[in-house]
Amino acid sequence: MQYLSVFKNASYQTFARILTSGSGFVIAILIARNFGTAGYGDFIKITSFVTLFYLFCDFGINAIFLQRKQSQESFRHLLYLRLAVAAVLFIIANIIALALPYSSEFGTGFSPFVKLGILIFSLELFIQSILFCANAIFQKKLRYDLWTKSLGIGSLVSLSLVGLTIYTRQPLHTVLFAIVFSGLVTAGIALFYVKEKILPIRFDVKISKDLIVSSLPLGMMLIFNLIYFRIDSLILAVFKSSADVGIYGLSYLFFDFLLAIPLFISNSIYPILLKEKENKITFLKLTRNYFLMYLGLSFVIAIPFWFATPLFTLIKPDFSLAIVPFRILLVSLPFFFLTSLLQWILITYRKTGYLARTYFLFMCVNIVFNFIFIPQYSYIAAAVITGICETAIFFALLYKVINLKHG
Repeated sequence: MQYLSVFKNASYQTFARILTSGSGFVIAILIARNFGTAGYGDFIKITSFVTLFYLFCDFGINAIFLQRKQSQESFRHLLYLRLAVAAVLFIIANIIALALPYSSEFGTGFSPFVKLGILIFSLELFIQSILFCANAIFQKKLRYDLWTKSLGIGSLVSLSLVGLTIYTRQPLHTVLFAIVFSGLVTAGIALFYVKEKILPIRFDVKISKDLIVSSLPLGMMLIFNLIYFRIDSLILAVFKSSADVGIYGLSYLFFDFLLAIPLFISNSIYPILLKEKENKITFLKLTRNYFLMYLGLSFVIAIPFWFATPLFTLIKPDFSLAIVPFRILLVSLPFFFLTSLLQWILITYRKTGYLARTYFLFMCVNIVFNFIFIPQYSYIAAAVITGICETAIFFALLYKVINLKHG
């Protein structure tokens, strides 16, 4: 029964991801075809920079919320806490954006055009805050079917609006406005399905402080993890042209879709792991079975995608260069799948401090290596470094989990 519940809710999330990523792929292809590698590179710069701030809105609070069986935190407390954080992040992100370097001579860095795009797209911080809150309720009730409906409708709206702006040859900034408006529609639908009171506005300082403090180790781990994933694109933006950023951005767009699959499974597994935590024999059996499932699934997915990479040229011939970095990333896919499971096992046992320290270490390693090798080897270096770091993280987490089993 547990496996059926996991499969059902993971399937809903996967279907939602197919809808959102499917529309995202179409949008990315439309942008790439109409704005070229340089224009798509600007798009990647904008979105990569803003998404660095997404997890500050999340900060691992959902996991803490689910751990508390008799939680006193209402949906409104979660919602208005995150919206307040989003407002602060919006200001900070745009102040930082103004200070980002730009060289008009070499076409590197963040141009005024890109900085204006960041201002527009950073409105997504408010939308993501709402969606994080809604997702907490859907995960708690294991109602990812409602999550799927919300994202599915929002994806259709996004695809329609972006398609219209590109068809009418609107500038990139108008496309960004269309994406933001579509996100607002998605958030509104999610709030409707959650069916939780959001009025009157309630912000409890004591509860908010408790949530932030309790989620601090996990939140820092998630932030380190996000920086670890995204910093290579930003370093590319500083040292290389928008075309290089666009090439790597396209390869990572497809890879990022694949990385969502183990996350969806883990989201469905987590409540079960919490329930079986005290039963060591059952817990060990569950984790062993899931480990083998993640490993097998990673190969089933990676192999066909390896042979399908020449299809990148159908987007535009220039994107044939994305084949090599994507294949390099595919080699590391099994490690990404397995670390997703190991993370949630350690979160179940509240070893978030170890996770935070591990990801902080490899975030630093990743940044140093990218600064050293990207100026010479560009996106090839970024892909190789990503794979090496994830392999090392896998062994670090596996060591800790094995000690939990036998400790």
